[in-house]
Amino acid sequence: MRKFMFIIILFFLSCEANQKTDNTSNPKKKAILVDHSISPKKIILKDNLERHLFDYSISDDIGLNKMHAPIGWSEPIIKAQFEIRGIVLSGQLGLEFKEGIKKITNNNGFLIPANTKVRIFNAGTEELILIEVLRPGYKVELVENFNNFDD
Repeated sequence: MRKFMFIIILFFLSCEANQKTDNTSNPKKKAILVDHSISPKKIILKDNLERHLFDYSISDDIGLNKMHAPIGWSEPIIKAQFEIRGIVLSGQLGLEFKEGIKKITNNNGFLIPANTKVRIFNAGTEELILIEVLRPGYKVELVENFNNFDD
């Protein structure tokens, strides 16, 4: 899990930095400023309450999001055809499965395997902020909603 957190943090730090290419071996070439930053798309979603998603994804192969969800927020029961991994940055994440509820506190990671029925919600008393990685990336046609866990 520490290795996964390190990779995510390293990715974010590398996205924030601009690198300068030094071509001192050829003085006629100018140094080139290469921009490696990714500006997120802000997405406002309305489940039972409004939440904000900052989408850093750059391809369909992998999705990278930062989510802000208010107290009392909940998604419906879903089954996604992609894996969802993440790290809770603050607050408490609730994951409800047919077998019961798991609560993930800040600075801990989570994994929801593909094709698993789950209800994702804010289980805490403060805003929930988390980073999630989706493999492959999110597409609406890859998510199915359910009314209960027995459907």
